[in-house]
Amino acid sequence: MGASASREKFRESFTELIDSDISPDDAEFWDELWKIPSSAEEVFELISPRSARFLRDERFDNLATLFTQATAQLCQIVETPYSIYFDQALNCVRVLTRVLPFLLEKGDLGTGDENVESLCWGTGEPIVDSIDGDRTAVSAAYRDSIVGKLIGGDDKYGAGGSGGGSGGSALDDDAPEPLALLAIHAAMHMLFLPQFTCDFYEEGEGEDDGDDNSNSASDDSHSSGDSRSRSRKGGSKEGFLDRVERRAREEEQAEKEAEEKEDNIMKKEVGLKSNSKARYVASGILLQPKPACIVWNKGCGVKSKTSIQDSNGRKFDKNRVEVLRLLLSACCDPLYTMAEDYNPLASRWLSVATAADAPNAICLFYSLLNTIVTYDPKSGLTGGAFAPDAHAKVVGLSAQLLCVLLDCGLPGNPEMCKNDDEEAIVDFGEAAKTGFTIFRTTLSRITSSKELTLIYDGLTRLLRNVHESGNTLLPGSTKGIQCYQEILVLFWKILDENPLFMNHVMTKCDVSKIVTPVCYILYQSRKDPTRIGLVHICTFLLLKLSGERSFGVGLNKPYDTKLPCDMPLFTGGHADLISITFHKLVVNGSIQLVPLYSCFLTTGSHRIGAR
Repeated sequence: MGASASREKFRESFTELIDSDISPDDAEFWDELWKIPSSAEEVFELISPRSARFLRDERFDNLATLFTQATAQLCQIVETPYSIYFDQALNCVRVLTRVLPFLLEKGDLGTGDENVESLCWGTGEPIVDSIDGDRTAVSAAYRDSIVGKLIGGDDKYGAGGSGGGSGGSALDDDAPEPLALLAIHAAMHMLFLPQFTCDFYEEGEGEDDGDDNSNSASDDSHSSGDSRSRSRKGGSKEGFLDRVERRAREEEQAEKEAEEKEDNIMKKEVGLKSNSKARYVASGILLQPKPACIVWNKGCGVKSKTSIQDSNGRKFDKNRVEVLRLLLSACCDPLYTMAEDYNPLASRWLSVATAADAPNAICLFYSLLNTIVTYDPKSGLTGGAFAPDAHAKVVGLSAQLLCVLLDCGLPGNPEMCKNDDEEAIVDFGEAAKTGFTIFRTTLSRITSSKELTLIYDGLTRLLRNVHESGNTLLPGSTKGIQCYQEILVLFWKILDENPLFMNHVMTKCDVSKIVTPVCYILYQSRKDPTRIGLVHICTFLLLKLSGERSFGVGLNKPYDTKLPCDMPLFTGGHADLISITFHKLVVNGSIQLVPLYSCFLTTGSHRIGAR
């Protein structure tokens, strides 16, 4: 089927969904719908907002079947990840990504609708409209049979059918899991599906290498065994190799001890317990990625030798983009709440995605974080700013999703807790508390100085790209990122969540790396009413940093950067850059910036007092 023919066929099928009621038992229609080749752009174009709302309001039974079957397909592809069904699964992902926001519009954070509530969160008998217009109940057993349906179109229904994904075991229980939970868990599984979003891996691969502080006893035992075998062979060459390996191990151990000592000093400065005084519990929820080899990029939480995704992972970027969009769509229901009524504990969708039992949550956290902080817009360019770059889309979506996931629940507890194997964990009692989120807790417990440096350098590199991409001889020759607003929000959240990060930035990092791009963004946004929120986050970021004396001292560094804007030329330090920027915001900025004037003055007074 050609592209135009498949496009027309999808249009006809969706028009039929809108114009008439389609029975859930019409296997021919539904199987054909999922197998029609289509792109994400075509799905979004053909399913217009008006059509999606009409389907929700007037043909809810069709929408219920659509949502149920698409979720069932994803659950099944997680359970049996055969590559011949990947295209069909992508169609389900695209359709769900398109219709989910319209369901959430009538969810519990939106206007509220009994049908939507029952479809997404009901575990009993969801109510839908029957074909003759009467209210009728569709049994949960039928819903479960759909979830158990094989993705290949097998018509075997019933509780004995193949379950799907994280909810597979629960499908045989008397209390089935809600479709919303199954959809989110299926999406989180699909982000690490072999040959779909990551390379194939064996079970248990990289299990012992998820953290730089992990035990090296097994490595020592293997190396000592090799040493004994070589000594039995004899020979000066083997003896020399033994000495080289032993010295390398000693240097690595000395480096680890130095890093741990430095980390303990940092913890003491902010009032946290050292690693040696960490609380030990018998069991809990592991805060290390397992297996570490499926994390998309090396960096935080993962040793470079355990990450197998770096070299080959980008071939999965297009699929990662699709699934990230789905997970982001499922977590967008706070958008339907008024800003003054926002409650970080209210979203059930976000609560499921950030719960302690969310599948692959730790791997997802480190994948998103490492994808962001290791991305260099200047590297690997073949066509400049106009070359398509799927990885740039992954970076942007990773930043958006991580900001959303870190905005749910209550702040994490930064105090370290370990098990008998010296692995970082969260005890079950803490995880059971209201407001606990696995993402905020994991972020708050990043303590390695090396990882904190990686985060700071990665975020500031992306923010500097905002002015560096416009400061070239050939316009458009350097790719400019579009997710700098999310990067600023993420920087703020890390400062707020991790008590060690602020201390590390002030004492170990060059603060001018963050000051220059923030001032440039402030200056360029001062007259645009649509960027008031961006000005606020930049102002609050400088205000928070200025509360530390080390920040004012770091501003004495001479300023020698030429920004691509009409900022007055001057000779001085970065403190002068902040003063000129604030002056322009006051005398030549939008009237909507008046409430920020006191923040400008406070930041300036902190800076002067620290010099």
